[in-house]
Amino acid sequence: MKKKYFIILLLAVGCMSALKAQPLSVVKKDTESSKEQKIIFTGGPILEMNVSNFIHSGIGDSKSKMKFGFSTGGFLNLGISKSFSVQGEMLFHYKTSDFEWSNQTGEYRYWGMEIPVYAMYHYCFSKGNRLHIGIGPYTEFGLGASFKYGGIKQDLYEKDSATGLPALCDSNTGFGIKVGYEFVSGFQINATYKASVTNLLDENSSRIKMHPQTFSIGIAYRFAK
Repeated sequence: MKKKYFIILLLAVGCMSALKAQPLSVVKKDTESSKEQKIIFTGGPILEMNVSNFIHSGIGDSKSKMKFGFSTGGFLNLGISKSFSVQGEMLFHYKTSDFEWSNQTGEYRYWGMEIPVYAMYHYCFSKGNRLHIGIGPYTEFGLGASFKYGGIKQDLYEKDSATGLPALCDSNTGFGIKVGYEFVSGFQINATYKASVTNLLDENSSRIKMHPQTFSIGIAYRFAK
């Protein structure tokens, strides 16, 4: 229940900040002249298609195959200078992948929320278009995960009666890299790659490692340029 309130609070704060999107001017003075540096908040919506699977070890004769999903959410960008900014995002994901072992295949389905933060470098072209690249950490909160195999659907966050542990942890942390191009209108095309440093397994975590990874490509629009 606390997690739900936390998500609602973060979403509300993000929406309010994005709606304002007003420039904040910071005046710096020196002995010769007065200089004005503008720190500008901008933001907008994000829509992406993703493919995801697991980097795993400790499971012989197995394969994790990528399948398609989607992500949607928004971003807030803190423009510190023409070439540098810090960008925070809030994304809601739906992800799927297949896991195959001993010639048998099961389907993994997941939905959750992710908060990445990027340090962004921007290269500005003469006509106003921009190329950007960002790198930074993310934290992901799972809201639901299941595995369907042989007609049986298992809730991966449900605690096992014997061990008292769920099959998977409901949160993970990792790092991502984001590359994109923004047109002078504010329309963006972006590609990202993210990999978790957290072992997602709760049960059997000492001998089996499973780290989720995601590739995504999508569009965004930056308001209040």
